[in-house]
Amino acid sequence: MNYREVEIYAPKDLGPSGTEVIDIKVKDCLSAIELIWQTTVVTAAVMTAPHVACISRIELVDGSDVLFGLSGEEAQALAFYSSGRMPLNLISVKAAEYMKSVIPIYFGRKLFDRQLALDPKRFANLQLKITWNEAAANGSVAANQLTVRGWAFDKRPVSPIGFLTAKELKEYTPAASSYEYTKLPLDYPYRLLMIRSKSTTIEPNAALGQVKLDEDNDKRISLDMTGDEILQKIVAPLGEFEERFLGADAVTATDLYGAPTADVHAKAEVDADIIAAADDYSQSTITNNKYSWSTAVNCLYYAFRVSGFAPHSCLGIPMGDLAEIEDWYDPKGIGDLRLTTQGAASVGTSPKAQIVIQQLRS
Repeated sequence: MNYREVEIYAPKDLGPSGTEVIDIKVKDCLSAIELIWQTTVVTAAVMTAPHVACISRIELVDGSDVLFGLSGEEAQALAFYSSGRMPLNLISVKAAEYMKSVIPIYFGRKLFDRQLALDPKRFANLQLKITWNEAAANGSVAANQLTVRGWAFDKRPVSPIGFLTAKELKEYTPAASSYEYTKLPLDYPYRLLMIRSKSTTIEPNAALGQVKLDEDNDKRISLDMTGDEILQKIVAPLGEFEERFLGADAVTATDLYGAPTADVHAKAEVDADIIAAADDYSQSTITNNKYSWSTAVNCLYYAFRVSGFAPHSCLGIPMGDLAEIEDWYDPKGIGDLRLTTQGAASVGTSPKAQIVIQQLRS
């Protein structure tokens, strides 16, 4: 075949928490790396965060040079905005069953992009660093498993001109109606800008007021939109994405967490093998990415699908046609590039914001 899947890290239980350092020994050009994170619950569990929040940091490094540096939630959201497809989150909180999340790192515009890929031979000490806490999503984990696989070019020779790099540039606590100024680097062309506007009570677009990108002290304003406008004009046209949850009887409300955070809707699956009737469900509340559900006494198991926009409270902004390298935003010749983000009139409870950039590195 022209391509092959390679095992970078065999399935392993990492223990409760820590940082795992993985040497990248593959020599062929890599189109993508995938982390598969799985946890098994010992009893019927209540969640406290999305499952992928167990992976708090993913870094691809060459010595002190960070080629990729995001949290698991940020990496999943960036993969969605980069490819248009939401990675897998398969969530079951039934006793002795598992939760599984896939976190892709794309080095090209699509899988097997012949122009953009990571060439390990150009680096001296390529390593993947994974920081995790198995109990971050729920406290009933009996075992975990991390697998890392890559998609490599095999019989098809490639000479990539570069690869896509992504980093969390900044984290801050937003305040209502207040401005935050971020100086953006001028080193590489921009493909995507992603703003994470997280709150436990309101949607990300509602917590974000103005977003403005200006060059050389407002000499040129390339972007000036509100959070609602970003959702309506950029995020919503990508379409809703969906996640499926399975659980056991929960007569009292059970808290579950997922990726959709804007305009979230949930629908029960009516299956004779699972529940007796649709009214065995009662929706309690949906708040951002927290879905609280309760079921009737005669409901042994439940299953429902959740759909919405803005994965993990992230709003992605393309910096040109994502498929055309020549169309991306090149800061060459600019003296100062500044991103201004304003908190909305209300930023909700426990607000937190991050600025993420994806660039072309030659």
